[in-house]
Amino acid sequence: MILKINDRLRVRTVEKFNNFNLNLKHDAVASTFAFDFYYDPANSEHKQLACLSHYHYVTVEDNGELLLTGTLLSNVFNSSNVRELVAFGGYSKPGVLEDCQIPISAYPLQSDGLTLREIVTRILKPFQLNFAVDESVSAAMDKPYEKTTASNTQTCKDYICELATQRDIIVTHTNNGWLYFTKTRADRNPIFHFEQGQTGVSFSLSFNGQGIHSHITVVKEADDVGGNAGEVTIVNPYCPILYRPKVITQSSGDDIDTGTAAKNALAEELKNITIKITLSSWYINKKIIRPNQVISITNPELYIFKKTDFFIESVDLKGDNKSKTAVLTCVLKEVYNDQAPSNIFVSDHYKQNA
Repeated sequence: MILKINDRLRVRTVEKFNNFNLNLKHDAVASTFAFDFYYDPANSEHKQLACLSHYHYVTVEDNGELLLTGTLLSNVFNSSNVRELVAFGGYSKPGVLEDCQIPISAYPLQSDGLTLREIVTRILKPFQLNFAVDESVSAAMDKPYEKTTASNTQTCKDYICELATQRDIIVTHTNNGWLYFTKTRADRNPIFHFEQGQTGVSFSLSFNGQGIHSHITVVKEADDVGGNAGEVTIVNPYCPILYRPKVITQSSGDDIDTGTAAKNALAEELKNITIKITLSSWYINKKIIRPNQVISITNPELYIFKKTDFFIESVDLKGDNKSKTAVLTCVLKEVYNDQAPSNIFVSDHYKQNA
């Protein structure tokens, strides 16, 4: 792993770390990185590299492959009678949208008849950020909203994602630091099949029932005349017995987007079912593991009795001077493939145990 830091004087390359962590994310406006090394204040190269408050631009590469373009944000210095490590960290360039509200220069907060492309262009301009649009969602990006209103306390990322969700658009980022609007292709073929007992692999499945509801209802806010402009209810197959309703108020967008918002709210709840796979390598089939790919799993110890496909939502690449590990966080394909989910835990094992 190579870190290149642009301190506005020149690009400095760092190839030796004591610890390194790169978290690549799909459904997020930024990936994150962190690294530790021994800082020598007498070394002028170290001083320029570690200069506080400069927000240096960085790139992260592996074997010539660009993985992240971002900003160095955080520094933690330590001092004692024993030499200690200095910790640095940051995120992809669009990560600033998670931290900041819509700038005054991009007001008004209410937009009438504008498209998502126009709204995003206006919000990103003060940050000098670029964005790209996948052809699969180009028409949706250019479809005007009747009326949208952002809160003055809402972050740029939250507002953009709220509008994109209603149009079934995923907001992510590219390895060169651009915001990216796309549709996830979660129905591609698996890159690998994992099974119980494989060498160098460990698994963990988490089912967070508290974040799952039996019925999800999305209600469009009342218009000027009064009454609800729209209401849609969807049933969650992963809560078939206990009544646990959830009601969401849609404050921006059109009435026709309410059904899409309900479907996406269900998909968001399915993220409460996750599988983590820990590997002793960063590579599968000689390629570095990235999000936005599909794997398959059969593992009765995880209550997965049949071969089931999962979508890789994030990959955490860790390394030190002794080893490298990759942690894959996977979710159900129905989180992203626009298909109605069915409960994978209702299986033939019931018949076998009957």
